[in-house]
Amino acid sequence: MIYKFQTTTYTSAYPLLSQKKIEIPALCPNCGVSNNPTTKILITSENFGFLYHHCTACNENHYSIQQNIENRISCKAVYPTIQPSNLPPQVVELSPRFEKMYRDAEFAENNDSIELAGIGYRACLEILLKDYAFKFELDTHEGIAKTNLNNAISKYFKTDVDTQTAADVVRILGNDYAHWEKGEEYDIEMLKSYLAIFIQIINTKLMLKNPPVSRQAK
Repeated sequence: MIYKFQTTTYTSAYPLLSQKKIEIPALCPNCGVSNNPTTKILITSENFGFLYHHCTACNENHYSIQQNIENRISCKAVYPTIQPSNLPPQVVELSPRFEKMYRDAEFAENNDSIELAGIGYRACLEILLKDYAFKFELDTHEGIAKTNLNNAISKYFKTDVDTQTAADVVRILGNDYAHWEKGEEYDIEMLKSYLAIFIQIINTKLMLKNPPVSRQAK
């Protein structure tokens, strides 16, 4: 995965960083939240610096190697090497287990365990869908738990064709990764694309159910 970098100001007495501008990942490599870490130098030389960054969102550490090239500081490497996807905060707040499952599936994918990733992304759909149904009292806890994913999609989004469509693609392609014989010839990116649509739909519904302002009743 290619990193997107941001430039941040860093005050240091070390000659390498005298420009006080360094590159860090735009998102924390551990949690995927916008990156605003505290930074310290661990090792430095004339042209290279090994930096420690402590994320203020997840309290985990990540590291970078910075190089001075013609008086410009450039980030040459980051650890952890994989940057997670940026999930909508309201969705994460609604369903923390969904976030954990998504990170696990993403980790599996990034380590070439594609079959496990496909199953994991399908599980993400079910967890988020059912957490949404429970949060907004679309059914009882027992009813939601007993309903399989296929029926849950039809039951809880029966008048919402777009949501049903996105969820069904993820369900069907995700099921293929779990079956003895894989049916559809679509790659993991197709499954993830439709899961991203479903996640954004749920995020939109959450935003509309909790608007920061609204018109006054007449």
